[in-house]
Amino acid sequence: SARATHLEAATRKFLVTTNERKQMSTKTNFKRIALVAVASLGMSLFSFIPASQAAYVGTPTVTVTNGTASTTVSDSTTAATIAVKYFATAATDTATIMVTLGGVPSGAVSGTDSIMVFAMDTATSTGVTTLGFQAGSYGDTTVTGANYGVESVTAATQAAGNAQTRINANAKITPSANTTAYGKFGFILDSSLVRTAGTYTFNYLVKIHTAGGSASPANSTGFYPALDSAGTFTIVVSTAGAAASGAVAASGTSTALMYAGTSWVAPTGNVDSSVSVPSTPDGTVRAVIRVTQLTAAGLPARESITVSTSIGNIGTSQAVSGKSLTLVANANGVNDINLYSDGNGGSAVITIKTTSVTFANKAATFYGTDIATITVTQLLTTIGNTASNVLIAKAVDAVGATVRTADGVYVYSSDANVINTGTAPAGTSCGTYQSAYGGYLCSVTGSNNGTATLTVRNKSTSTLSTVASAATTVKVNTASPASFTLAFDKATYAPGEVAYIVIKPLDAAKGAIGGATFANLFASGGITSSVAFGNGSVSTDSLTAVSRTTAGQIASIDGYASSEAVTILKVYMPASGGAVKITAKGGTSLPSSGQVDVTATATVTDNASAALAAVTALATTVASLKTLITTLTNLVLKIQKKVKA
Repeated sequence: SARATHLEAATRKFLVTTNERKQMSTKTNFKRIALVAVASLGMSLFSFIPASQAAYVGTPTVTVTNGTASTTVSDSTTAATIAVKYFATAATDTATIMVTLGGVPSGAVSGTDSIMVFAMDTATSTGVTTLGFQAGSYGDTTVTGANYGVESVTAATQAAGNAQTRINANAKITPSANTTAYGKFGFILDSSLVRTAGTYTFNYLVKIHTAGGSASPANSTGFYPALDSAGTFTIVVSTAGAAASGAVAASGTSTALMYAGTSWVAPTGNVDSSVSVPSTPDGTVRAVIRVTQLTAAGLPARESITVSTSIGNIGTSQAVSGKSLTLVANANGVNDINLYSDGNGGSAVITIKTTSVTFANKAATFYGTDIATITVTQLLTTIGNTASNVLIAKAVDAVGATVRTADGVYVYSSDANVINTGTAPAGTSCGTYQSAYGGYLCSVTGSNNGTATLTVRNKSTSTLSTVASAATTVKVNTASPASFTLAFDKATYAPGEVAYIVIKPLDAAKGAIGGATFANLFASGGITSSVAFGNGSVSTDSLTAVSRTTAGQIASIDGYASSEAVTILKVYMPASGGAVKITAKGGTSLPSSGQVDVTATATVTDNASAALAAVTALATTVASLKTLITTLTNLVLKIQKKVKA
C-alpha cells in the first residue's frame, strides 16, 4: 500500500543517514588520531634538542661538475667546479674545500698533476660572502678575493702575486651571519705543465667550521663532522688541439712573430717588436720568436722548424742554442724560440722556415758597450739657471750599432763658471738611453751669464775618455722675462689643418732666455681666440692657463721644432675660411711694461669661397667674350652690307 511504501522509504532514509553519520565519525576519528600522533612525534623530536643547540649551520648542498682539458689547453674554460651552499648562523661558520690527488693516467710523468684553484662566483648568497684560499691546514692565513692561478685565459687580467698553484688546493668560503652562503670554485690542471691524455681523478672533502664554541654542535676542533661531504671529480685530458699526423702548414694561416723581452708576450698589432739589445753573452733571453703552424683550415700543423741567425744565437735555452737550430714542432703547432747574445755586435738577419712555409726574415740589432762615435743634436741654444735638456747624444759602436747602456755618455763644459758639469776632470752623466729621442738626453744648468761649449764623452772623467763628440756652443741667459711673442707656425692654413701656437718669453733686449716655468706669464683668461678651434685641439683650460713652461722642441716628437725655449699649443683650424686672431695679455711674471695685449693672426683659406670666386671670374670672362663676339658679328654684317652695295 501507499502507507507501507512510505514507511519503507522512511526506514531506508533513516538507516542511510545513520550509516553516513557513523562513517563521518570514523573519518573524523582517524584524523584526530593522526593529528595526535604527529603532534606527539613532533614533541618527542623537540625534546631531544637542547635549547643551547636549537640553531646551527644548515646541511651544505655540494654540486660538483667534472672538467675537460687537452694536452694543449688547460684553463678556466676546461675547469672542474665545486659549488657549496649552506645556511650560516655566524660569520665564523666557514666552509673549506680540500682537494687531493686521487689518480693519474697511465704513463703520466710525476709532477704533471698539480691542481690550481680559482674563485668563480657567489651568485646565490643572500649576504656578503668572501671566497679565498686556504694556505694549508685550517687556521692559516687566507688570500681573499677572486684570485687565480696563472692560466691561459685569465693570466692577462690577474693581480700579481695571487697565483695559487698546489697539489692540495684548498678553497674557503667566509659568510655573513644568518645568511645563505654560496661559493663556487674552479679546479684546473696547471697549464704550465705537460699533461698526459687520460683521466686525472681528485678527491674532495667539504668541511664546515665554526668558532661558535658551545653554542654549536661542533667538535673540539671547531668542525661539524656530521656535515662533512666527500667525493671525487675528474679532469679528462684529450688530445684535442694537437696536430693531426701529416698535417701540412699553410703560409696564409701560419705565423712567426718576434717580441723583444725575456718571455713571450703578443706584440701590439701582431707586428714584430723592434729588437736592439746588448751583445754581452750573459745568457739573458733578448727576444722570443713564436712560430705558430696551422693548416689552411686553421688546424694545428706540426712540421719541422729550422731557424738560423747571422749574429747572436737561437735556441730553446742558452745551453741548447747556436747559429742554426732544427726542431720538431710541439703537438699544438706552437713553438717559442729564444734569441741570445753571442758577444758580437751588428744587425742580425734571422731566417725561419718549416717544411712547407718560409717566413719573412726577422731583424735584431746587437750593440756593444764600447763606443766608437758620439754625435749630438742641439735642442737649445740658450739656457737659464734651471735644468734643461740641451743635447741629444747618439753613441754607436764599431759596427754602427746604437749603444744603449745606462750612463753610456757624459757631458762636459768648457767653462764651469758658466755651465758647471762637475769638478774637472769629471763630467755629468746623460742618464739612460731615451728611445723616443734616439739617444741620451743631456741636461745641464746655467750658473752665470755667458757662453760655454759642451762636449759629450764616453767616460765619467776626461782622463778616462777615449771618444768625444764635436763641441756645441750654448749661451746662458738668466734674465727674467720682460715680454713675450705670440705667433702661429704659419701664415695661412687649409680648413681643419693642424696649427701650432708658439709662445716665446724674451728678455728686456728682446733676446731669448732659458727654459723655465713662469707662473703668471699671462693675465687671467690666458689666450683667447676670435673663432673656435676644431675638434682635437688642446682643451680650453690649456688655452686659458696663465702659467707656461718653456723648452726646446723637436719636430719628430713635438710636431714643431725650436732651438729656443718656447711653449707650443696644438690646435686645429676652423672648417670655414677667414681670419683667426688670438690675443693674450702679459701677466705678473712680466714687468708692467710687458703686461700688454699681444696678438697673432692667421688666415684660413676657404676652398668653397675660392672656387666661387674662380667661377665668378670665369663668368665675367665668358660675358666679356660674349660681348666681344657680338661686336665682331655686327661688324661683319656691316661689311657685308657695304660689299653688296
